Amino acid sequence: MTPPFHLLAITPPTGPVDPELVGCWRAGAGDLALAVLLREPGAAPEALLDPAGRLAAVVRRCRERAIPILLAVDPEHALRAAGLPDVDGLHLRGDPSLVRLAELRPRLPGLLGRAVHGPPQPGHHLVDYTLVAPVFPPTTAQPGAPLGSKRPIGLDGLRAWAAEPAACLVALGGVGPATAAACLAAGARALAGIGVFFGPPARVEQDVAALSEQLRASHVVSPRTRA
Repeated sequence: MTPPFHLLAITPPTGPVDPELVGCWRAGAGDLALAVLLREPGAAPEALLDPAGRLAAVVRRCRERAIPILLAVDPEHALRAAGLPDVDGLHLRGDPSLVRLAELRPRLPGLLGRAVHGPPQPGHHLVDYTLVAPVFPPTTAQPGAPLGSKRPIGLDGLRAWAAEPAACLVALGGVGPATAAACLAAGARALAGIGVFFGPPARVEQDVAALSEQLRASHVVSPRTRA
């Protein structure tokens, strides 16, 4: 399955974000397809798009550069979030059940993804991508949780997910220049991260460029995204 993007920048759960980093992503990615996932644990969908909120400048910069914007929402808020302006798709949190996915898919016309953890689950035909996390120990902690509290599934776990032919997997959790090639070889079709996209600008551009080169080398990049 062709992924809807090749690189997914996930906003840090707290704190300020530098909108200038959007230009670093684009410079590093070149012609590869990028998307940004607006995420803030506990926040209502409307808060993620608040024009006076902490993510507002990043949203504006992504719009200027035609980078798709996805919202991370709990399944019970998905229908409300789908009606918000300037949203290209929704990302369902918390391992949504197959029953819930089947209920929501006909009512959500845009891009739809899900976050999953642990062993493989059905439902790939109901989403455009499945974000599998964490593959390796994540470098960013959840608010209120110690770093390393999430158990990584490892490359074997990622391969188990990739055994389903319909799966379009996005790897998250410890994914960076040193680990991306292994994730792609294990079946990931796209790469996601927080720290790799949000940090010192020079390092971010360098790291995104390294991920992009590994995506090209792995041949998961569709011809339509090549220069």
